[in-house]
Amino acid sequence: MKRIIYIITILIAGVSFNSCDDELLEKTPLDQISDADFWKTEGDLQLYLNQLYNTLPGWPSAGASPSLDVGTDIIAQSSTWFGASNASRLDGTISVPASGGGWSWTNVRRVNYFLENAARAETGNLIDHYVGEGHFFRAWYYFELFKDFGDLPIITEVLNLEDEAILYGARSPRTEVANFILDELDLAIAKLEYASEVGPSRINKDIAAQFKARVALYEGTWEKYHQGTDFAGSTDGSGFLQIAADAAQTVMDAGNYSIATGDVDKAYYDLFVQTDYSGNPEVMLYKHYDYLTYNIQNSLWNQPNLSGMTREMTKYYLASDGDPISVSDEFVGDATLDEIEVNRDPRLAQSVMAPGDLDIVALNGDESYFSIPDMTRNPTGYSIEKWRSKEIVENNQRTRDIGYILFRYAETLLIYAEAKAELGTITQTDLDLSINLLRDRVGMPHLVLNAITPDPEWPDYGYTLPDYVQEVRRERVVELFGEGNRLDDLMRWRAHNLFVGTRPLGTTYTAEIEAEYPNLTVNGEGFLDPYVDFLSGGAYGFDPDRDYLLPLPIDELTLNENLTQNPKW
Repeated sequence: MKRIIYIITILIAGVSFNSCDDELLEKTPLDQISDADFWKTEGDLQLYLNQLYNTLPGWPSAGASPSLDVGTDIIAQSSTWFGASNASRLDGTISVPASGGGWSWTNVRRVNYFLENAARAETGNLIDHYVGEGHFFRAWYYFELFKDFGDLPIITEVLNLEDEAILYGARSPRTEVANFILDELDLAIAKLEYASEVGPSRINKDIAAQFKARVALYEGTWEKYHQGTDFAGSTDGSGFLQIAADAAQTVMDAGNYSIATGDVDKAYYDLFVQTDYSGNPEVMLYKHYDYLTYNIQNSLWNQPNLSGMTREMTKYYLASDGDPISVSDEFVGDATLDEIEVNRDPRLAQSVMAPGDLDIVALNGDESYFSIPDMTRNPTGYSIEKWRSKEIVENNQRTRDIGYILFRYAETLLIYAEAKAELGTITQTDLDLSINLLRDRVGMPHLVLNAITPDPEWPDYGYTLPDYVQEVRRERVVELFGEGNRLDDLMRWRAHNLFVGTRPLGTTYTAEIEAEYPNLTVNGEGFLDPYVDFLSGGAYGFDPDRDYLLPLPIDELTLNENLTQNPKW
């Protein structure tokens, strides 16, 4: 693979040489494949695309948090890792970069090069499918840039220095870019096969449809909640929201996926610690990490993961009777770790550790149990349990493979419910086809549209929401905890009111924790306060007039006078 990438890079760069021995230079090295010899079969297309799969999210290196939500208001990070992108974004401490800053077109160029050459392939039954994968990846890379920068130049060909009109052109408006991304996904959907034809490890028709729903939901809610600001126009987003609902419904109607169920006390946890998802009815796409190469599972337990669930996140979980904890008669308290899992949505107990929880199952079957959090690895005291196998296989190590879920069917259901709720067209049938299937997995009472219990502590977004939108958002935060959606959600919901002027807190600094870890920082109420010395001004300093988009780098603005900087940068 590295050899092919190297060759293609040379071909793109157009390197030339001068020599009197032209015949020798025209010969292809015996250990390389020339561009003329490539692009012949579907296998060539697959080989090229494999490098693009490597750019999709996955497990981080050993010692880092396993969650892409780290640094947001729901997962705090250790001071030793403070300054990672999410925390800096919410704190408003990002500055205009001299270069880089995420304004990179390398992957777009790679996929453009693929799509320009894929038509040369003549042998194989999956050529169209792989072309569909190419369109999916172009949509993926554009969406990543789109979320950060908004307006973008639309580039669908491999550029040369002579293409000055494009190289030095202006950015296209964000609505045009959003529609371009959706058009790319329509092309992908038309060409892609279902998983039954290509297996569980490649992009398929349902995945592209779910991603289309994700993109449309993002832009629909962005337009709705940023309407009238410098970040959006005057439209209400309803067109994109309808596209999101329809695309999600397409996946639901296809019937190729369902929610993975089992024992309500462990089905949610079990979903995230499997070694092989090829037969899982919910997982649409995943990466497999073998122990010998990556040792991810051992890292998740034995290396400092530098993060912990926040107290704010724990409040999203309902009481076991389906009511908010602020009004439920079954709620017993959440001041300490001993109380936190009692009579709560089982997803809380399956996402965070509490005293008495099973911690380790040794090779000989012996079990050990959690008592107090390791505060050298966890700034909040809420130790994240999600993703971590409890099994020791050999030599006191968790030597087992693990998968990383990239797309799962639960998100399809959540997109469907949210789009319908934002449109104001949601029905009880819609809830039963979506959110209530997720609640069934863990034995929680159904969400009943005409019987929602008002929560006096609903999150204050700075604007009024219908009760059903509040509960649909709650379900999304709980179900997708830690899976990399939180920053996107805060941005598209224009949710700065949730965190500006605040900082994440941890659990109560009990005598048991203090005895083991003295001199930790607490607030006036006795809760762990890990961010007090690390946020600018002691609280999130996000500027809602500026920080919803990132700045373009100085060098690009200097090179291209037609590029304009994002608002207030």
